[in-house]
Amino acid sequence: MKRLSVLLIALAFLAPVPGLAQTQANAAAGTVDLTVRLAHPEQKLLYVHEVMPVQPGPLTLYYPKYIPGDHSPDGPIGTLMGLEISANGKRIAWHRDEVDMFTFHLTVPPATQRIDIRFEFPAEDRATRNLLDLTWDHVALYRAGSPARDQLYRPTLVIPAGWRHASALTTESASDGRITFEPVPFNTLVDSPVIAGKYFREIDLTPAGSSVRRYLDMVGDDAAVLHISDRQVAGYRRLIEQAQALFQSHHYRDYHFLLVLSDYTSRGGLEHHQSSDDRSHIGAGMFSDADHFMLSASFLPHEYVHSWNGKFMRPAKLWQPDFERPEHSRMLWMYESLTVYLGDVLTVRSGLWSPETWRQAVAYRAAVMAHQTGRAWRPLIDTTVAAQLLYGSPKAWANWRRQTDFYREGELLWLAVDTKIRTLSGGRHSLDDFARRFFSADNGSFVTRTYSFDDVVAALNAVQPYDWRGFLDGWIEGVDGEVPLLSGIEGSGWRLAYTDQPSRFQSALENVGPGELSPSGVNAMFSVGLFLDHKGTIEDVLWNGPAFKAGLAPHMQIVAIDGQAYSTALLRADIARAEHTRQPLQVRVREDGGIETHAIDYHGGPRYPQLLRVAGKPDYLKQILAPRRTSRAAH
Repeated sequence: MKRLSVLLIALAFLAPVPGLAQTQANAAAGTVDLTVRLAHPEQKLLYVHEVMPVQPGPLTLYYPKYIPGDHSPDGPIGTLMGLEISANGKRIAWHRDEVDMFTFHLTVPPATQRIDIRFEFPAEDRATRNLLDLTWDHVALYRAGSPARDQLYRPTLVIPAGWRHASALTTESASDGRITFEPVPFNTLVDSPVIAGKYFREIDLTPAGSSVRRYLDMVGDDAAVLHISDRQVAGYRRLIEQAQALFQSHHYRDYHFLLVLSDYTSRGGLEHHQSSDDRSHIGAGMFSDADHFMLSASFLPHEYVHSWNGKFMRPAKLWQPDFERPEHSRMLWMYESLTVYLGDVLTVRSGLWSPETWRQAVAYRAAVMAHQTGRAWRPLIDTTVAAQLLYGSPKAWANWRRQTDFYREGELLWLAVDTKIRTLSGGRHSLDDFARRFFSADNGSFVTRTYSFDDVVAALNAVQPYDWRGFLDGWIEGVDGEVPLLSGIEGSGWRLAYTDQPSRFQSALENVGPGELSPSGVNAMFSVGLFLDHKGTIEDVLWNGPAFKAGLAPHMQIVAIDGQAYSTALLRADIARAEHTRQPLQVRVREDGGIETHAIDYHGGPRYPQLLRVAGKPDYLKQILAPRRTSRAAH
């Protein structure tokens, strides 16, 4: 393989990683003692105390702004409160920078060797009376003027006695709820969340014979939500084995899946190098029934793949020496998209999904992208460059504006790359070969490498010569009509089709969700062109679709259809009935205090996506989703 022109960045992970002693020697002003207390869990308040070695004179402190994995400057500075900086018992005046609100300026008095920093942080979206999901970037200030890797922190967490915890950090001492971890560089601290709780369970997922430990650590609001079946545990164990068979490397000392199962915290996941920070999209019910688990099964595999793609290997401009410099998200089509594809493939190879479930999920996503009307004007690359604007953007007109499509459309892109490699090589090579070549360097190393577009093209050409630059450029820079959106599906020996019955995946998504980047609700975008919540409120309208032409818009609430009170069942029945009549649907809506009727002239019947096999073509999906031999999985 052509050597990648990478920039090596020493993250200086925890001892015994070589280089930590040098990091300690280079630390600008010694070790910062950081203590975070959850004094009263029911109040969900974190009390922060930093003791920071300093020198007299001007000092600038930062609150982390750009957090790796968030792809946006969303550090929650607006909720920090009670900030007080002092030395020798005397308050030191500070002022916030008038341009960069994440920056604080002060002057350290003469003969002062250390300052005390105290503030409070409300953690209502990450804490309950029974648990805490702590991310250290929320509760720490750090010095300007030196890289985050050169600033050493000794973190301490104080939680109720009897609570248990898990983290990629190494515990130095623990007694009566006071846990002190071994010192780490600040960038490692930010990359090492902690979960803790009254109800805690740890499951060892380490393959037989491996000295590298992998754990599933869970906290919840009661013991029942931590119940996981033997079959599910076996699936996660196979995930470790299948990931090792794919990458044939690891880039962590040990790995912890940190999973919060609660209906009272925020939902979402964030990748880290030696752990994940996962708050189940389904809440406490992730393991409770088959549909809940189906929608969540690819969650942990996705974050696990990020340990290779996004943490060990990272687009060059998504790495910065501190958390204040802007990250450039242009290459999220590689960072996130490839992770979605490989994570979903590993979900099947490990048995957490069946191949049929994968096909149902990809059919749904492909149909969503095929009806993403904004593809006519906005190329995929703009959804990556502008990602920070799109995360959390409103649902109204989302199909015309586009959302973070580099997740769903990106999976179709990498499926197309995989099938193209297989076709050109006559089945001798695949994207597995690319993943192994690209991510297996320096097995066991924690040193982050960065990559460029040129590196991706070169690695693909090393696997299978082709005009990969033109292919990738054409896809990410093109608009609808220029992008071979369904080429991966068609190249795999399958095709996208529509039937009159929803798949189990779509039914679960609409009725059990949220998850899958969209809320639970009724997706009739593929027919009349509407997405509604279960109460009939319109959340999105297909641009220039039947409902749009009838005058419907987001935020209207449907109260009746054809003279009958609205229900999901009625909407579906009337869509089916309209296929056999020339009469438009009479939709009565409430908006701005008034009620009016709109006629939707649609007669195409229900349309639910699925993948159908194409006779006579190689079934590359069967090959892609088949488990790999795991003889090397224990390394």
